[in-house]
Amino acid sequence: MKKTGTMILAAAMSALAFTAAPALAQDRERTAVEAPEYPRGAERRGIEGYAVVEYTVSEDGTIAEATVVEAEPEGVFDRAVLRAIEGWSYAPAPAATAGMQQRFDFNLGG
Repeated sequence: MKKTGTMILAAAMSALAFTAAPALAQDRERTAVEAPEYPRGAERRGIEGYAVVEYTVSEDGTIAEATVVEAEPEGVFDRAVLRAIEGWSYAPAPAATAGMQQRFDFNLGG
């Protein structure tokens, strides 16, 4: 992956880190975050876009039921964001938190 694409993706993730999450879910502290890799085929073809993932954080802080609920273009970034979100974790809580959302922007910066 190009360093430029990685830096822009990382900046987009940190800028959007808490903006997409529902108000009640903001109490869950993230303990681990992984950035998605830019899909090689999309990078080679100069494709940019985004994907929004909805997921549940279980009581123990692991991610469950992650699904892509919106993407542009469809199907290009889905696998990358689902793989990344599976590596996220949150602090334990007394109950699961459903309806969490995160948007990932993919920009080549050129």
